[in-house]
Amino acid sequence: MSEVPEPRRRSDGIGWFVAGYAGVLGFLVLEASARQRGAASSLNASRDDHGTTRMIVAAYATAAVAAPLIRLIRPPQLPRAVAPLGLGLEVAGLGLRAWSMRTLGVSYTRTLRVGGAQQVVDRGPYRFVRHPGYAGSLLIWTGFALTSRSFMVVEVVGGLLSVAYHRRVGAEEALLRRELRGYEAYSKRTKRLIPFVW
Repeated sequence: MSEVPEPRRRSDGIGWFVAGYAGVLGFLVLEASARQRGAASSLNASRDDHGTTRMIVAAYATAAVAAPLIRLIRPPQLPRAVAPLGLGLEVAGLGLRAWSMRTLGVSYTRTLRVGGAQQVVDRGPYRFVRHPGYAGSLLIWTGFALTSRSFMVVEVVGGLLSVAYHRRVGAEEALLRRELRGYEAYSKRTKRLIPFVW
């Protein structure tokens, strides 16, 4: 007599999902410790920000809270291999975000602003894309979503962050084209987030 397989438990792969939260925690620690003090870490947004800082923070919070709830309602459906892949994306995103912050130094700010002596930076990751810090954040959150192994979590988290960063990139590009000398020429030879693509 053959054995009937046990139904898949909702806790299946929970270790990877917890590791995904550790990656998000690493992101928050990086933001708190590596960003320079003063104007770079201020949350006082100018009109040029167009509410994008609040939108991004709200997207982060919603993604972090919604992911486990969705996972409880809809158990993991994606292959087991996507969970370690997700963790790898988080690590890559953290590395890219840290590299971007280090390259820009005091010019890497929480909200959209241009300092008086600020110049176009086209070294480090900025040789390849104009917004590598945002690309790093998107890798981190996409990786986090993949550690859940839930297609619905990937859709929700990806949708939230895509909308927030699309608006942010648009607002930042408008500000930098207007206020930063040489940015227009720099933008013609680089892509926004994905090298050679967009």
